[in-house]
Amino acid sequence: MLPETARRKVHETEQRLGHWDAYVRSIYITILVIMAYLLGYEFDLMAPLHGGAAVVGALWAAVTVLAVYKDDRVATRDSFFSTMGSALFGAAVALAYLVWIPPHMWDLALIIVLAMLLSQALGFSDRGRQVVSTLLIIVIFSHLNELNPWMNAGMRTAEVLIGASVGLLGGYFGEKLPGLDKEK
Repeated sequence: MLPETARRKVHETEQRLGHWDAYVRSIYITILVIMAYLLGYEFDLMAPLHGGAAVVGALWAAVTVLAVYKDDRVATRDSFFSTMGSALFGAAVALAYLVWIPPHMWDLALIIVLAMLLSQALGFSDRGRQVVSTLLIIVIFSHLNELNPWMNAGMRTAEVLIGASVGLLGGYFGEKLPGLDKEK
């Protein structure tokens, strides 16, 4: 037998799934993710030395939509700027590591700790994991291909911008779509 709070949550979930809003919202977000993926893929194909990583870069853009898109404009806008700030900061930390520090696992671990601490000090505390994710993606791509770290950092930042922009536009236009209204 479930406790009362669990039964109530199950009932609330059943009611939400019984309303067509949940399905429209899921389809809408899926369309946004696919748009960001396709835009990210086409963007990555434009970099002649970077084409082999187009699928991963496109996925990075698609995932960013999920980080940015919220149910209302103000939250989406705030999330857009937080995402872009943390991506730029993560790229800067990755570049500092790749340009000035010889690659070694313990040095990378130290850089991750410093990035998390600096994220908190700079007010990115809610996005510290995203800073580290960006840092690691850039470091991974820099080790997988021999491109200039600046190129890898620029590509990753551009992919985040693509996904964040799609999420931002989706948040703005999504408020006006039927079925995506807030529950009263």
